[in-house]
Amino acid sequence: MPKVGDKIGPNRITQLVGEGGMANVFKVWHEGLEVTRALKILKNASDKELRERFFTEAKILADIHHPNIVEIHTIGYWEQQTPFLEMEFVDGVSIRDLITTCGRFPVAVALVTAHYVCQSLHYAHTKDYTLYGKVYTGLIHRDIKPDNVIVSRDGIVKLMDFGIARPTEVSLHTIGGKVMGSLAYLSPEQLEGKSIDRRSDIFSLGSVLYEMLAGQRAFPQKTISELVRNKAKGTFAPLESFSLDLPPSIVALVNKSMALLPENRFATAAEMGNSLYKEFKLLCDSAPSDVIYSFIKEPTRWSSDVSQLPRSGRKQRNSRAVIAITAVASAAAVSLLFVIARIIGLL
Repeated sequence: MPKVGDKIGPNRITQLVGEGGMANVFKVWHEGLEVTRALKILKNASDKELRERFFTEAKILADIHHPNIVEIHTIGYWEQQTPFLEMEFVDGVSIRDLITTCGRFPVAVALVTAHYVCQSLHYAHTKDYTLYGKVYTGLIHRDIKPDNVIVSRDGIVKLMDFGIARPTEVSLHTIGGKVMGSLAYLSPEQLEGKSIDRRSDIFSLGSVLYEMLAGQRAFPQKTISELVRNKAKGTFAPLESFSLDLPPSIVALVNKSMALLPENRFATAAEMGNSLYKEFKLLCDSAPSDVIYSFIKEPTRWSSDVSQLPRSGRKQRNSRAVIAITAVASAAAVSLLFVIARIIGLL
């Protein structure tokens, strides 16, 4: 792996920002354009399968243009043999780091964060992709987890790491019997190596939403055997057990997204996103982007308020309106009584 100070093409490495099993990610300064970028560099360039997956991710990202998905700029080689992706650099914090720092999310923030991920998934799930000469409709991310969702300092939610994504219809690469993805967030069918569709991503996102609300994983088991057993039964601690004072409709939403059987989940990311947005608007009258931006500026400020941001929602606003109208009506009634009394007195 290169180190800080090394130059790769027009980019000079300034910082190592992430290490994974497949690749490392560096923050770099593009000297020609004078902009900050990110370089994702494959670790084991001699592994044929990893190289194929790396190039597949490049092809996928090159065809994706969505405000809630990290974009790719180009692909190249370090020392003429190790491939790298030059990508958009997002100056922000992952959901994993935010949970570590703050514990539970304010409910409004958790809902709107998941809503933005739904928008990115709907785009990925329904788009046409040309890969290796064939056209595929829809893509399954297969690795939705808190580490792969980042919130920028500007309050923009970004989904990243399409390293094991594949078209809905077929798997492009063999996996040698290995289960791909992070076990704690995989759908039961994905964990068991069964056929999956876009509803598998919905389960994984539901698990992330659960963790944002509860402050802990839905499946925190320390051994793989225990985790597989609980996943196979769909057994996890109910959100009601955390004393969160959540509306029943939100609990039902999370439970539906994490249903054991795919047919009992939301059918599409768009459907889940619409439900999330409706629940969000019942809690908060602010724009979703404003709520995220307000939270990311001072996330620890809300750590003790685990339920939601200060209520500026319609119900509160409407209550104030009712009080105001009642006061005006009462004043009008009193004035009318005085007028009637005066009239009677004159008569």
